[in-house]
Amino acid sequence: MTQPPGNRPRSALQSFLELAKRARRAESAAELQFMLVNETFNLAPYQLAVLWTEFDGILSQSGVSSVDRQSSFVLWLSGVIKKLSIVSEATVVLPEMLSEEQVAEWAEWLPAAALWVPVGLVNGGKTGVLICREDPWSIQEIALIDEWCGTWKSAWERLNAPTMRKSFLKKLTQTGYAIPSATGTGHFLRDTFTGLVFCLSRLLNPRYWFIGIGLFFKWLWSGGRWLVQQGPLGVLRQVWQLIKSLWTVKRRRYTLFVLLVVFFPVRLTVLAPAELVPENPAVIRVPIEGVVEEFFVKPNETVQQGQLLFRLDLTSLISKLQISQQEMQIAEAEYRQSSLQSLTDPKSRMVLTAQEGKAAEKKLETDYLKLLLEKAQIKAPRAGVAIFDDPSEWLGKPVVAGEKIMVVATESKAEIEVWIPLNEAIELSPKARISMYLNTTPLSPVTGIVRYMGHDAIQRPDGSYAYRMRARIDAPNANARIGLRGTAKLSGQYVPFSYWMLRKPLIALRQFVGI
Repeated sequence: MTQPPGNRPRSALQSFLELAKRARRAESAAELQFMLVNETFNLAPYQLAVLWTEFDGILSQSGVSSVDRQSSFVLWLSGVIKKLSIVSEATVVLPEMLSEEQVAEWAEWLPAAALWVPVGLVNGGKTGVLICREDPWSIQEIALIDEWCGTWKSAWERLNAPTMRKSFLKKLTQTGYAIPSATGTGHFLRDTFTGLVFCLSRLLNPRYWFIGIGLFFKWLWSGGRWLVQQGPLGVLRQVWQLIKSLWTVKRRRYTLFVLLVVFFPVRLTVLAPAELVPENPAVIRVPIEGVVEEFFVKPNETVQQGQLLFRLDLTSLISKLQISQQEMQIAEAEYRQSSLQSLTDPKSRMVLTAQEGKAAEKKLETDYLKLLLEKAQIKAPRAGVAIFDDPSEWLGKPVVAGEKIMVVATESKAEIEVWIPLNEAIELSPKARISMYLNTTPLSPVTGIVRYMGHDAIQRPDGSYAYRMRARIDAPNANARIGLRGTAKLSGQYVPFSYWMLRKPLIALRQFVGI
């Protein structure tokens, strides 16, 4: 029976035609970049796709909203793609195309099979797409993706999408009058060098050292005489006259105000996402490989020490134990029979040692299966609250030895876990204080003291990298319940107000320029 047209599965060719139609109608560069790295999946499945340009580096990555250009993964991947950019046709990436160091680190960052598809010259620079997955690539998939990239290039050129390099050059052209010419720069460097030589010649001359020391002591002598002549009241009167002169003159007043604002000390603070997590919880892991059969507790339920939490499927273990017990009984019976025969039959003594070893082996195997049977029933190592996901997601799921199922934590013992983004990292003292404003009760912050901060950035579930920090709660708070989220405020050292204002723009400028 023929399927209706509406129920037929869509072929790769139909997906290609639909993508080409949408690319021609795209209205923004972001839309085209999203289609290339994310919706190419309709032509051939993959785990990762990135768009790379010669001037801008990695522009887009599948599965993330923005690319962190300073992360270790992006920096390493940029070096790999720069090696592949010399290839002018779609090809499967081979180890010979990369350096030995890149090949050694490949398995840590990317799947095994990778496809490099050069798009060509876009806005004056090389452009290409790297697509990675575990399964090998077929000739049909490579040809279809190569054709789709050609269609995408035509849509991009029609849209004339601006790049970071073109925008930067445009800004430089608009403000070109402020950039000194080559002649002016040469005169400036020559005059600066001449001034430095003059200063160094004077500093290295002992005559000027003696003159400077003499002037310094003369200034001290004159200042001391002036203080003695004026007296305490006279000094205060002169200081008041100085302040009055600074305040009465409008230009001096504004200058003093600007200097006070610029150099006024403020504490450097950072806001970062935070969560209340258990302090030193007991992690419950699967001791043996098996299938989760039944849970005896519910999420966030209070448990006692030794209480049964969950168990694995015992069917196979019980059957193996029964078989082992029967084999052990048979081996022990044969051993007893041979022992009795050895009293009258010398030949039976020759097999007595072997039968004794076999009986001992079956007993050890039976004891081992009994031990596994006990381990398949996991119990709480201590009293606390069982924290885990929905039990229905675990039932019937195969698990391996060492896999984490839940944690048992003391409900009253919680600590603050903070994830500090890479561009928000500041220098903190070992005992820095932290305030966490919960989403549920923002007016009652939870305070704590920093316990430790990770040295290396860790990848988070959303794909970004951040430094993990833990802080212990220093004052009891009735609202501090494990699992609550909020925003943490970290206080660093004192800095000038000007630095506090310009810190974020300087970080953005550094990332934009790439210095």
